[in-house]
Amino acid sequence: MKMKVFLCLIFVLSGSLFNFAHAPIISNMSGADISNAIPINDIQISQVLYKVLEKDSSFVWLTFQAKKGENLYFQVGTPKIDKYKELKPAVAIVGPELPETSSFPFEIPDGMGAILFESSDTPQAFYEPVTDTNSWIHITKTITLPETGKYYIVGYFPPNGQAGNLFIAVGKIERFTWQDIVNVFKILPEIRAFYGLSGLPGWMNVVIGLSLIGLLALFVYFFR
Repeated sequence: MKMKVFLCLIFVLSGSLFNFAHAPIISNMSGADISNAIPINDIQISQVLYKVLEKDSSFVWLTFQAKKGENLYFQVGTPKIDKYKELKPAVAIVGPELPETSSFPFEIPDGMGAILFESSDTPQAFYEPVTDTNSWIHITKTITLPETGKYYIVGYFPPNGQAGNLFIAVGKIERFTWQDIVNVFKILPEIRAFYGLSGLPGWMNVVIGLSLIGLLALFVYFFR
């Protein structure tokens, strides 16, 4: 009975933590250009892509399908590191019936327009408990999409795609599947490295410690 209670506590602790997390966006596409844009299946589901832009003149492209009048909520952020107070990301929403422009450091497809969103002067500090990381949120916006069709989100560091680490999150509905949880643990070292960190998040050390205590108690119970 005690062991069942213990396992339930571990499950509740882990589940509660994931209520504060985005599902990770996992893709075989590089996102380096429009032909390799990373797909987003449902822009209403809370999810995030972490991207390391390793060299200058780099961009990350994501793509999704949307209906006319649908809202797109998104955030753009960086690790909470001093250099990102100066090196601030920007994001462009590219799609049908958006304003036509040529003032971007990348090519806009024919028949599409784009809206540029730049970082605020004072980024918002954000702590994410699952990965045990601290971020700057530079952009938080909600826009209504003007037409049914295919859209793109392009993230970069102005003016011309400087090297750096950024993430793009979309959606507000927290809906974690077991596959999402597996994916978080699978790429957790990469996420920690994205922030310049190593080792396990603090909460995982607690869970591992409690698990070892539970296993010891189970051993004593059966072999006393």
